[in-house]
Amino acid sequence: MSSIKTVLQEHAKNLSLILRLSSYETRKEYADSQLGVIWVFLNPLFQIAVYWVTFGTGIRHGLPVNGIPFIIWMLCGLIPWFFISAAIMQGSSSIFNRIGTVSKMNFPLSIIPSYVVLSRFNTHLFMMAVLIIGVIINRGISHINIFALIYFMIVGLLFNIALALLTSTLSTMVRDVHLLIQSITRMLLYLSPILWEPKGANILTKLMKLNPLYYIIEGYRGALLYGHSNLIFSKITIYFWCVLLAFFIIGSIFHVKFRKQFVDFL
Repeated sequence: MSSIKTVLQEHAKNLSLILRLSSYETRKEYADSQLGVIWVFLNPLFQIAVYWVTFGTGIRHGLPVNGIPFIIWMLCGLIPWFFISAAIMQGSSSIFNRIGTVSKMNFPLSIIPSYVVLSRFNTHLFMMAVLIIGVIINRGISHINIFALIYFMIVGLLFNIALALLTSTLSTMVRDVHLLIQSITRMLLYLSPILWEPKGANILTKLMKLNPLYYIIEGYRGALLYGHSNLIFSKITIYFWCVLLAFFIIGSIFHVKFRKQFVDFL
């Protein structure tokens, strides 16, 4: 419990620093490019075009999903995925990439994964603003459940921070962990309900619900397209929060126990 207390205290004491560094990370990423923050939209736009051609016009032949144009339905899962995948990948290497800079400073290492994930969330907010406008044009504002959308955006952020605390610690000690995370992240795109709709009560669907990303993606989509908040009050919510807390507790214990040795792993 002392490890959890230490991590929480470091975050509480350095909240303003986390916000400033996350903003700096966002600006730094596009500082050397001529187009600047326009790349926030261009990068995902290229990927969206590929997925739309492959799954929308190719596999599905342009057919809608429950009366909703496939492109809108797909974006409501794909935009959250862009944030999740970037947070997983960059979060897992966040401490390793910065330990050389902060090792000789009195710097709270536990906040590094948090501000890196938060920097991805800043970009996500821009993408969500565009997506919400698109949904309103296509479906109207009455279908959007603002309460549920805010809830799932917050839990998505918290989940990625908890996961990054654990994975950044493990990948600093064993670099193979980061390579494994890269492979798993690529698989999760197809093992989560992002580009296809889970149907029925078969074993595959039940197993998919064990994936925490199912909860986040379906939550976003339900809030944006159907005005649903049912998932919040389901049993899956209990399971999801148990997984999130487990990641945070284990990550806190490992981080506090091994962070004094991080430099030795470089």
